[in-house]
Amino acid sequence: MEHQVVSKNEQTSDQIRFAVIGCGSIAENYHLPAMQNIGGFSFVLACDLIEARTQLFADKFGAHRQSLNYLDAVASEDVDLVCIFTKVDSHAEIAIAAANAGKHIFLQKPLARSLEEGNKIHCAVRSNGVRLVSSFMHSYFPESLEASKWVRNGRIGRVELIRQRNATGNPRDVVASYGGAIIDIGAHGIALVRDITGQDIVRLVATVDSNPTSALNSDNLDAPLNGDELNAVILYELSGGIIVTHEVQYAQRGGTERFQTEIYGDKGSILLRVPRTGEAMAVSHLRGMPDGENRHFDWTIPKLDQRAFGQAHHEAVLAAIQDNSRKLEDDTGMAVLRVCDAIRRSISARGWVDLQRH
Repeated sequence: MEHQVVSKNEQTSDQIRFAVIGCGSIAENYHLPAMQNIGGFSFVLACDLIEARTQLFADKFGAHRQSLNYLDAVASEDVDLVCIFTKVDSHAEIAIAAANAGKHIFLQKPLARSLEEGNKIHCAVRSNGVRLVSSFMHSYFPESLEASKWVRNGRIGRVELIRQRNATGNPRDVVASYGGAIIDIGAHGIALVRDITGQDIVRLVATVDSNPTSALNSDNLDAPLNGDELNAVILYELSGGIIVTHEVQYAQRGGTERFQTEIYGDKGSILLRVPRTGEAMAVSHLRGMPDGENRHFDWTIPKLDQRAFGQAHHEAVLAAIQDNSRKLEDDTGMAVLRVCDAIRRSISARGWVDLQRH
């Protein structure tokens, strides 16, 4: 697909002028195509540590200029929004510099490596009156948005149990560079459960397969949260009483999407990313006596939003940056970090952790 380039002369006063720091695959295949398709954004500067990648990215998406130093993006007077699509190691440094320079921030998950870093980012955002939006793409897929409507409107009754699964087929030897399975891909599931239900995670117990040197096995509970675990299983209790099982697998051998979700209510169920069917969402409706032997279920495939890939997500980002009535910082990033911190505490204590006590 050919991307339309908006020249400086064609920019309107309500366009958000942005810089991208980190020109990797998530930016190339997801964020930039969506941002250009919806309009409202103008691409000013592409920045990456690899010069050839920066140049290719700028040429492909029509950036006005390129740089190898993120400080150029932060200092540019013609940049309103800094999009940080780097690995988590550099999130806090770049985000704080951007906030201190008066730039709004669109930040790829996870927010930071620790609660301390996350709090510093939020403090800089509030102090400088800029906006922070965390990016959790799975929550904005059409099936996720539709499931949230069904759950919150009570269309499958009272939700009792959710099974959440996040998996990728990445090489095992790169897991540490992304911070481990929980903070990298498990973060999507944590955000998705909160966004679909509108409920917070209040208690959890977790187990992981992790090396003895992993940060998740550290006795220093103030250390960064990034580790090298490949697999994890976590049990959550939500504020409304829903029980959630969360399976995370970083180097799976096949048979799963990036996420699969099963939501069980007392009047029906919702399946997202239905295995081996190609369906993004399927819904069952209970017929017969709820607790009798004559229970039957009618399955339907709901119609989903047909907007382009990523459009709903980036329209929400644009609205968040432009809407002065909203509070400055997006809570999702910190909420996910608090859960990751509680997971580490659970592993250390080998038992349940109450998030409301920390």
